[in-house]
Amino acid sequence: MEYDIPLDLYKIFCTVVRTGNMSAAAKELFISQPAVSMSIHQLEDKMGAPLLIRTTKGVRTTPEGAVLYEYLEQALTLIHTAENKYLEMVQLKAGEIKIGASDTVIANVLMPYLEQYNLAHPQIAIKVTNKTTYESLRLLKSGVVDLCFINLPIEEDKDLEVIPILEIHDCLVGGTKFQHLSEAGLAFSDIVNYPLLLLEELSNSRRYQNAFAQTQGVVLEPILELGSSDLLMSFAKINLGLTFATREFSGMLLDGEQLFEIPLHPPLPKRHIGIVRLKNVALSHAAKSFADLFLEE
Repeated sequence: MEYDIPLDLYKIFCTVVRTGNMSAAAKELFISQPAVSMSIHQLEDKMGAPLLIRTTKGVRTTPEGAVLYEYLEQALTLIHTAENKYLEMVQLKAGEIKIGASDTVIANVLMPYLEQYNLAHPQIAIKVTNKTTYESLRLLKSGVVDLCFINLPIEEDKDLEVIPILEIHDCLVGGTKFQHLSEAGLAFSDIVNYPLLLLEELSNSRRYQNAFAQTQGVVLEPILELGSSDLLMSFAKINLGLTFATREFSGMLLDGEQLFEIPLHPPLPKRHIGIVRLKNVALSHAAKSFADLFLEE
């Protein structure tokens, strides 16, 4: 049997039982005493039995009213707890953010924002998963992460919302052995004449470089493939070969003493770092507020 009783009637009933009389309950609830009395009568009518015994000193529960109060008080406490927990999350006093990103993006893009956000909202748990672009997107689609910060472009996907946040440029880099190339530059078609150190083909940056090379009639065949841009730069520094780097992330390393940027003709077109989220899926307040740090800029 379903009673379909408004929650307010239960709240008024519990307040009357807890305070012991109608007037005290009315004062606590900021309503009139007749309104409290009427609500109790409505509840008793719907339940089909008396719940309170009225005395000159106040009220006490009937046996049925005592049982109802015992369970209602627990339920209302849980509702109050749920409301408080929700409010904490809305006010960014609790919650978590789950992010997928590559190590390069984490180190060069996310780090200062993570620090800023943690200082402002220390109660928010931040979980960052270090994955390649397409591994991060897989985690996003499976619900493991809320947001991805990845190298663009990616293949169009109707389920994803992609927002570019930072323009970046790929450049060719070499050590002292190849310093002479930094002056006149290098035709892209001639890049195959030099040893190449490249990211693994699973990397979206490598896919981008391969795609542009194909437009120039070139197939990139590295002597070494690694999953870390930093390691590739280290190998380039010891003159093992040439590698691609992100100019915006490598400024301090391209010191003109050990590592040199080699102009390419034509250069690789600009691309972007972007935020990716699932379309039509609401972000938590914590995740949305973190994404807003980038969108506001």
